[in-house]
Amino acid sequence: MLQAQSKISLVDEFSMEPIKDATIQVKGSSKAAVSNKKGEVFINFSEEDTLQISHLKYRKQNMSNIKPGEVIYLKRFTFRISEILLLGNPQIDPAQSLVKTNFREKVVQPKNAGELFSDINGFSLIKRGSYAMDPSMRASQYEQINIQFDGGTKAMHACPSRMDPITTLVNPEEVSRIEIIKGPFSVRYGNTSGGIINMVTDNAVETTDKFSGNISSGYESNGNSMVNMVQLEGHLNKWDLSGNFSQRDYGDYEDGDGRSIPSSFRSLGYNLEAGYSFNENNRLKAGFRQSFGRDVKHAGLMMDTDEDNSSIFSLDYNYRAEAGKFKGLTAKVYYSFVDHIMDNYQRPSFNRIEAISNVEATTYGGKLEAEWKLNNKWRLFSGIDVTNLSRDGQRERLVKMNMAGEPLAMPMEFQDKVWQDSYVNNYGVFA
Repeated sequence: MLQAQSKISLVDEFSMEPIKDATIQVKGSSKAAVSNKKGEVFINFSEEDTLQISHLKYRKQNMSNIKPGEVIYLKRFTFRISEILLLGNPQIDPAQSLVKTNFREKVVQPKNAGELFSDINGFSLIKRGSYAMDPSMRASQYEQINIQFDGGTKAMHACPSRMDPITTLVNPEEVSRIEIIKGPFSVRYGNTSGGIINMVTDNAVETTDKFSGNISSGYESNGNSMVNMVQLEGHLNKWDLSGNFSQRDYGDYEDGDGRSIPSSFRSLGYNLEAGYSFNENNRLKAGFRQSFGRDVKHAGLMMDTDEDNSSIFSLDYNYRAEAGKFKGLTAKVYYSFVDHIMDNYQRPSFNRIEAISNVEATTYGGKLEAEWKLNNKWRLFSGIDVTNLSRDGQRERLVKMNMAGEPLAMPMEFQDKVWQDSYVNNYGVFA
């Protein structure tokens, strides 16, 4: 019976390996067969027949004019999913959940990185407007949550009302995934009581292209909002380089009743990164980013942001050992500065009291961690970390009316200390 059948071979177009368990059926008949381990299919057909080839990993194809003994190359089918939950080895990566988002499938683009948490189970958002958003995880919020990006870089807000949280300093398009550790059960990433959130940005070392880039632009009719972004990355010998520039211009949006909600803002930001690989086990990376916010309205606060300027510098080193109990060493240092100006010039309270505040925050620190493999079941991570935060600022007030609402003949000037040159230093040793 086999001598009367014709043979076809199925091969993967990329790996050139035989494809097993693929189904071939002659269209319009009940003739069908399945490929063996060698990718061979034995089936009765003629050159006039149309063959239907199907496999879970490959695109379904209808092919005609196939000759007996011919080799058919199949292309793998790629499934695109908007959100993926990955589980890893808790000995190496303690993140309990890892979330990825496909921005191309979102109807409305996120205004900043804070909106990325709106679709994650267990999270809610604390909103003060369209610009400043803080994630809340299982009722833990603000300093109860340790929010960082790229494995430890931190930038603390300067505004006492949190008009400038860390989520405003990172573009949502840069975030490739979000790693979440719930609860105070990990000491590797600094002190925390509610949990740790690590926003991982895109890395040029993951691409093999010498040069690549993309340009994106978007418009939303509600509020006449514009979003523009340019991303570039590439390789040059042992160097990998990446950079991006983003611009956002959002207007006041209208709610369902047609009321205009004060939520407009303008922002500019850019990020530059350069990495150098000494070899496969040694890598050094430096990054610098700046973000500028202008004319930001906060519907839920007493004042609006006039200016918000931030600068962040980070330096990372990674070493991986191939043999022995010592498995690797990671080191990081970072510095961030946030300059924030807010006023009430566009608020009704301006008729009574004219107020403007100029505050700033400086955050710097670092981390040194060594990894040891004691045996097949035990791994030891030991190291030190440092986080230093200092804030200062003052508020100037010009009181124009008294408590009865009557204008003062001579307005009274006041100067108030906001942070009073406060600072917090955290030093940790962990194992």
